[in-house]
Amino acid sequence: MKQSLYEAKPGKEYTIVHTPDFRLLSSIGLFNGAKVKMESKYALGGPVSVSLSTKKIAVGKDLATQIYVREVR
Repeated sequence: MKQSLYEAKPGKEYTIVHTPDFRLLSSIGLFNGAKVKMESKYALGGPVSVSLSTKKIAVGKDLATQIYVREVR
């Protein structure tokens, strides 16, 4: 099932299936096919925290709603 990164559940692993066309995203490791683990979602519309191999990245709500993921089973 496809969902936005913002809707993803903490503690689960996902594969990115769509990102907006921003070069910055691919340069930090957020690109189609990348595997991410959802770490946490901050309250009141705050950012989400994801881990990519050895680094953690915070992504704002506006951008996280434009990144689509599929849960790894």
